[in-house]
Amino acid sequence: MPKSLTSDPRRALIVKLGHIGDVLVTTPVISALKERWPGLAVDVVVNPGTEAMLAHNPQINQVMVLRRDHAGPLAAAAWHLGFLLRLRRTGYDLSMELAEGDRGAFLSWASGAKLRVGFAPKTPRMRGRAFHVLAPRWDDQRHMVEAFLDQVRALGLEPGDTALKFEPGQEGRVKAARLLEEAGLEPGGYVVLHPTSRWMFKSWTHGGNAALINHLAEQGLKVVLTSGPDPKELSMVEQIKARTEPGAVALDLSGRLDLYSLGGLIAHARLFAGVDSAPMHMAAALGVPVLTIFGPSGERMWGPWQAPCEVVVGECPQHPCGRSGCEDSKVSRCLVEMPAQRLIEAADRLLQRTG
Repeated sequence: MPKSLTSDPRRALIVKLGHIGDVLVTTPVISALKERWPGLAVDVVVNPGTEAMLAHNPQINQVMVLRRDHAGPLAAAAWHLGFLLRLRRTGYDLSMELAEGDRGAFLSWASGAKLRVGFAPKTPRMRGRAFHVLAPRWDDQRHMVEAFLDQVRALGLEPGDTALKFEPGQEGRVKAARLLEEAGLEPGGYVVLHPTSRWMFKSWTHGGNAALINHLAEQGLKVVLTSGPDPKELSMVEQIKARTEPGAVALDLSGRLDLYSLGGLIAHARLFAGVDSAPMHMAAALGVPVLTIFGPSGERMWGPWQAPCEVVVGECPQHPCGRSGCEDSKVSRCLVEMPAQRLIEAADRLLQRTG
């Protein structure tokens, strides 16, 4: 089997079947490929609901969504067969699978790409045979961007531009601008606070968030609240608002924004504050100062990449434990016990440093 490309590739396939933020932090890989081969057409396969992270990226030829909702087993089989044939007929010169899943490995193999790159499996597994080149598996002491770029380095390339790339698109920016105008908010005059995650054990306390909001309002900054549409997230936002001073929250957009308009909103914020989540990575990609809090997950792997930031970490000898709360209880004591003053002081430092 070939171990290297014999000529400049014309078409490349990136397979990243992960969550929203996972997809966004792979964008430096695409930049590195385009930097070496400007004429390369890069196609990306992603999970449903994550395509917004790449939809307006000018470096990408097309984003393909691996559908999961089908009318039944026969419809699913027909769709997947058609999808595999589409990949095969494209004639990829290069494929890179930026995860460690069997489904992604199979897609990379089925594409028939002349050179297939993946991560070395943790233990000997069949999936490793899907690839010609194996990059070292990641560890919790390096950022995931660096881990993804190891696949680029395995091709003999040294990445130059390693920044995240995210563009909300014209429609997202216009919608965000309209909402801000209706609320009387000026670009650079507000803070976006996104206190929730689909994994609520990553979230801070109601009282802590309220104290931070009140402090920011006292500094003359308007606070815009955002969250996902899940009832648990919306309930948390309501409980935070109930603890804030009157007028401290200038605008509550929780559950009302798609990822494009959320990106448009974040793009002109003075500061983004939130937990380890996709919006945090969006803010970093947009160059917005980031105030973030980490509990069970590791900031060395998933912290804001190349953005002015303050990262506040929960105090626990087992950090990062990687668990869904203490003893998998869905409650993270390192976050529950974190005093508001730590976040307030971090916010002040960041605002002063980026003023």
